[in-house]
Amino acid sequence: MMHFFIAAIYAIAYAAYATSSYLLFIGLLPIWMQLAVTTKRWHDRDKSAWWTLIYFIPIIAGIGILSVWELSGWRTLIYLIPIIAGGIGTIVELGILKGTRGDNRFGTDAETSSEPVIETSIRLCGISSIVFVFGIFFFVFREGAGFLFNGLDIGQFLTSPEWYPTSLNNKRYGTFALILGTFSVTALAMCMAVPFGLGAAIFVSEFCSPKLRETFKIVIELLAAIPSVVWGFIGLTLMNQLIIQVFNAPIGLTMLNGSIMLALMSVPIIVSIAEDALKAVPDSYREAAEALGATRWQVIYRVLLPAAKNGLLAAVLLGAARSIGETMAVLMATGHSVNIPSGPLSWIRTLTATIAAELGEVARGDQHYQVLFIIGILLFTITFVVNLIADLVIKGIRQQ
Repeated sequence: MMHFFIAAIYAIAYAAYATSSYLLFIGLLPIWMQLAVTTKRWHDRDKSAWWTLIYFIPIIAGIGILSVWELSGWRTLIYLIPIIAGGIGTIVELGILKGTRGDNRFGTDAETSSEPVIETSIRLCGISSIVFVFGIFFFVFREGAGFLFNGLDIGQFLTSPEWYPTSLNNKRYGTFALILGTFSVTALAMCMAVPFGLGAAIFVSEFCSPKLRETFKIVIELLAAIPSVVWGFIGLTLMNQLIIQVFNAPIGLTMLNGSIMLALMSVPIIVSIAEDALKAVPDSYREAAEALGATRWQVIYRVLLPAAKNGLLAAVLLGAARSIGETMAVLMATGHSVNIPSGPLSWIRTLTATIAAELGEVARGDQHYQVLFIIGILLFTITFVVNLIADLVIKGIRQQ
């Protein structure tokens, strides 16, 4: 018990000093895990409290240095030292000491003492993700609930194409054009992303050698790592000029431009999930089809695609959800004009771009401010429904 008491003192002292920053407070979690795991292991090995004290001298030294350099620019760097040390130490404890045998007079408990800590941490992470989602929805709903239930005409909000929130005499909050712009740019993006994404998934899954497959997967993941603002910058400069030259359009910032950007951003998600769905098809299906004399393309068309159709549908739905929630790319590449789209070269504005462009210019608490949060509620509902459908489809695959 003395070991746990010493570890608790170190953790509480350091946490009390770090509560000035929530991020640093969260960063202490690896240290707490390290303290709990190490102390329990050494307790099982009948180590004295001095071993625990010596082991955590770097952390104690870090606290002392923080006190000296509190007003210095080195403070942030010194904060990171014990946090990183705690995480590395946890990995060492779980990876090296877990298989150690010998000086344990309390039985085999030393080899499994970290399991309750890890299970509790995983459980807390799972619960926290649910809490965060409901917390976000509660915040968005709270900011827009006042005008949503007292003054907003829901029918006009959903069916009117007139968006004039800054008018002095006749403010109109119609989002019909914004909704059409969002769904039209997403639909056009899916028309481009789905064939390329599914084709790439089939190629990676069925035609690539192992080495080439790993190379393609790395490239696809790198494509997913490109920030959305970079895609928007590409659409604003390169794709803008290309559309003007090819289609002889007055301006290239159109729905087509935004759709191409969204398609490129959605392809990695579609490829990753679709490839997993194709790999999940049992090899016996392929072997049976080949035994009947089917060619490789016949195996893919008549066996693999029907067997993996639920997973492929989930990939498409998650790619669509990614497109619906995108902000910066469509803000920079679609013209950002409230307009009912009439074709691929139309200027449009999406729901997400409206929030991003106007939220920083409104007074907190007024009608315009609350309407933007109501748009956020609408977006949250749309993406929630899409992701729920995709999740149900994935569960259907697992049951099969």
